[in-house]
Amino acid sequence: MNIKNLLQKKLIKALIIIALGYLSYRVVHFIDSRAEGFTMEKIHSTLPYSQKWAVPMSQEQIDFANSILDQPFHYLGRGFQCYAFVSADNKYVLKFFRHHRMRLPQFLDYVPDSIPFVKQFKKDKKASCKKRMRYLFTGIKVGFENAQEETALLFVHLNKTQKQHKTVKVIDKIGNEYLVDMDEVEFMLQRKAVHIKPTIEELMSQGKVDEAKERLSQIYDLLVKCAKKGIQDTDGALIRKNNLGYLDDHAIYIDSGKLALKESIKNREVFAKDLKRLYPLHKWLKEKYPQLATYFDERRQKAINEL
Repeated sequence: MNIKNLLQKKLIKALIIIALGYLSYRVVHFIDSRAEGFTMEKIHSTLPYSQKWAVPMSQEQIDFANSILDQPFHYLGRGFQCYAFVSADNKYVLKFFRHHRMRLPQFLDYVPDSIPFVKQFKKDKKASCKKRMRYLFTGIKVGFENAQEETALLFVHLNKTQKQHKTVKVIDKIGNEYLVDMDEVEFMLQRKAVHIKPTIEELMSQGKVDEAKERLSQIYDLLVKCAKKGIQDTDGALIRKNNLGYLDDHAIYIDSGKLALKESIKNREVFAKDLKRLYPLHKWLKEKYPQLATYFDERRQKAINEL
């Protein structure tokens, strides 16, 4: 066999290996996308116990959480920070943290620190991940300790425990079932809310204009109540990300991960500026329901005066 034929065979073999590797990658990516990326590995962490994230719970609260967890949970959706699962009775949402977003990408383990810029890049990335986790856990703790009614949070578990919780069955988007040892993961339980726009649309389709106005008022009631407590949601995309929702009789923050204690929000000028985050909702109302947009404007000024 001459050298030319040998090289051709090696080239063909290399191309086959590359093609198979790419095909495997696409298959894994396809399966992953169907399940919206959920895997057990992504909701587990190696975080050690931290007193900073300790949230004292009574035995009554633990028992209540376990009673809720005594049923299967089906995949509901994902945000930037969490995977959400809804209970079989459709009353509660169980959220797991997307820990893979708060740690270094695994491929970096194989990149040597000897490459000049890599070591610094890893250091900066670790610091960024740690900062993100700190903000997230802080927001959740602020919500649970200071605004349970305004967040509908029922239970938070920011430190791992032993023999405190059950093993819960969760079902992903494509029907795969998993058993999760709840002592081994960080999670939170929340009452299930409905989103703003579908609620307003349903009421308006039924001609319930006054009820739609009341629902819009509840948004301002929520923001005023939190502001008076010195609590601010720092999410600039509050409406776009559907981070506001409704229970039966009031509005809540669906995502409490960006709550912060800020005395400045008690200032009327600061509060008025903060309300600009509701502009996308006002724009939507103006396009679909002009009479509600006018009411929304009026209610905004009332909220500022209330503070």
